[in-house]
Amino acid sequence: MSEQWYDQADTGLAGAGRVTVLSRADVRRCLATIDPVEIVRRTLAGHDRGESLLPAEAYLRWENSRGAYTRSIGMPGAVGPHHGMKIINASVSNPAAGLERAGGLGLCFDAETARVTSIMEAGLLSAVRTAAVSAVGVDVTGFGGAGSLAIVGCGAQGRMHAALLTRRLPSLRAVSLHDRDPAVAHRLADLLSRDDLEVTVHDKARDAVGAGEIAVFTTTADEGYVTPDWAHPGALLVNVSLGDLADETFLDAAALYVDDLDLVADSPRRPLGRLMRDGLVTRPSDGTAKPVDATLGGLLTGRYPSRGTARPHVVLNPFGMGVLDVALYGAIASQARHLGFGSLVDLG
Repeated sequence: MSEQWYDQADTGLAGAGRVTVLSRADVRRCLATIDPVEIVRRTLAGHDRGESLLPAEAYLRWENSRGAYTRSIGMPGAVGPHHGMKIINASVSNPAAGLERAGGLGLCFDAETARVTSIMEAGLLSAVRTAAVSAVGVDVTGFGGAGSLAIVGCGAQGRMHAALLTRRLPSLRAVSLHDRDPAVAHRLADLLSRDDLEVTVHDKARDAVGAGEIAVFTTTADEGYVTPDWAHPGALLVNVSLGDLADETFLDAAALYVDDLDLVADSPRRPLGRLMRDGLVTRPSDGTAKPVDATLGGLLTGRYPSRGTARPHVVLNPFGMGVLDVALYGAIASQARHLGFGSLVDLG
């Protein structure tokens, strides 16, 4: 068979065309010119008003040669003029190999032709988006006046949450840290050191959690271990990672908030999704079991009321919405064009 057999089927018309490729350095420079928290806030509210498209995720899981949980998630979405997709891959064995746990690509599409117009490094943006959701959640659930913060899991996500929240909590005076690798926690403590902030590294996760009016979990745990008695009275527990919170911590919460109800219901691999599948947690309008009290977008638009600080504790469990990433990709791509960042590649 001729090596050029495919030439007979090639139309000769324009193929993929020109694509702008943005490195992490390009993304970082563009981030300095936008407000990710405000973009996330607007997109969450718009999503509640039906102004975005959020299809189901594609999820691929396997175990690598070390037997470690490894996965790839494809997250498409559309919001306003922006269409795109996040491809985020991760393995829990990456940190031991000197890599960030998660990394991937962000894609922007042309709304008319559906061609890919931009490809950007998505690891940094994923961490920024996740921390921005938590920051919006802290504000809209009524915890913006917290004086103490706990971070459990001090890797890339923990560092990003700490960097953002310590700048957005005006009354913050104390930060408690824990990581299964104490050196990682101490490195974050060094980054946070300033005269008006008391930073403590705890040997035990329970001690760190109990010291925080807000406790953020950014670990790689896939089984719940945090029981209700760990929490500071009236604390906000932000369950960013897969596991961490035990079932009873969800079920005993005075209020339970998520980013998107369909995402939760369609994801039984995560504890809250499993509780919904088993009928132990329901949507806000269903009074047959423990209800999710509100979505973040619903709180922002006023469709749901916030209960504020409440005992024994409040849980925020954002699963991660692709439309938030796509909104950020659109903003980054726009700034890159304006500022002349990135490399133009002709894919033919």
